[in-house]
Amino acid sequence: NNGGFSSLRWRFDRIQNWSYAKGIYLKVKHSEPSGHTFRLILKDTTCEKVRLSNFKNVFANPDQINEPICIPFESFDQMEQMGRSLSGPVFNRAEVTELGLMAIKPTVVGEFELQIEEWGLYS
Repeated sequence: NNGGFSSLRWRFDRIQNWSYAKGIYLKVKHSEPSGHTFRLILKDTTCEKVRLSNFKNVFANPDQINEPICIPFESFDQMEQMGRSLSGPVFNRAEVTELGLMAIKPTVVGEFELQIEEWGLYS
C-alpha cells in the first residue's frame, strides 16, 4: 500500500554485553540480491533514553555466496532518529538492548523475501 519500509525487531530480555566482539555477522539469502539492500538496526541503552533512536548499517549480499557478511561495530558511529542524524555517542556494544532488520525504499519495493540463515558475533 505504498508504505515506506518493513522491519522486524528483537528486544532482548536483558542488556547484552558484546564488548568482547568486533562486530556482527549475517548469512542471508534474498529474493533480488542484485538490487536489494537492507538495514541492520542496533539499539543500546542510550537509544532507550532518546525516543525512536537507533543505529543503522546497510548490508547486501549481491553474490549470494555462502560467506558471512561482517559488519564491524565501529561502523555504527551515528545515532539517528527517523532517518535524521543525531549528535551523541557511538554505539555502545557493552549495553545492547535490541537488534533489528529493515527493508526500505527505494531499493526494496513490493514483495520480497529475506532469509536469515545465521547471525552472530565475531572477534
